[in-house]
Amino acid sequence: MVKIQCQGCRIEFNISDDKIPEDKPLKILCPKCKSPLEIQGKTVSERTEPETICLPDKNWTDPLMDFANAIDVVDEGVKTALLCDTDVKRAERIVQSLQELDFWVIHAHRPAFAMGKLRHNHYDLIVLDENFNSGKESGNIVLHYIQLLPMHLRRQFYLCLLSGDKTSLDAKLAFRIGVNLILHVNDLDKVKVLFARLMKEHRNFYALYNSELAKKDGRAWR
Repeated sequence: MVKIQCQGCRIEFNISDDKIPEDKPLKILCPKCKSPLEIQGKTVSERTEPETICLPDKNWTDPLMDFANAIDVVDEGVKTALLCDTDVKRAERIVQSLQELDFWVIHAHRPAFAMGKLRHNHYDLIVLDENFNSGKESGNIVLHYIQLLPMHLRRQFYLCLLSGDKTSLDAKLAFRIGVNLILHVNDLDKVKVLFARLMKEHRNFYALYNSELAKKDGRAWR
């Protein structure tokens, strides 16, 4: 583990050695103040006390892509959520509800940011506006990306689709479009109750599924 200190808010945290690439800087966001940080210098094998600096925005030639490629630094066991929504007021309500459920939340305002996050991090929960920055469901590249993931990756997270015209808890439609839950935007007051219950059921289901799959694989080798 490497000890990091943000020069912005001064918080200290650890990052696993295997997340630090060889021979090139690692750009991350501070888990508290979201300031951009960069670990740079010698190779990982030579680095003993890496220098961590809080870079001003002007030093980032392409802030969007740098932030999108940043690795989230979260303590083990912390629940994580990615919110993809351009409606600021709605997003604030959802973030507050998720934080009250002890989620560490990343809010993506644009698809490029969200795609970078999905490619570099694992999230327990993804909340996605069906028209995320496209104006129509058919142009939602984040949803299309998730729909094409192999099943062993897809079942590792819970996907909620925010909709302005679909009925909340429509299980048949949710199954057809490859999401776990459809939530109408007028039902945001139910976010805490629904996520607490449905995600627990989701975890229990796949715990049993994986257990039975392991037993089956074990019998196959006998």
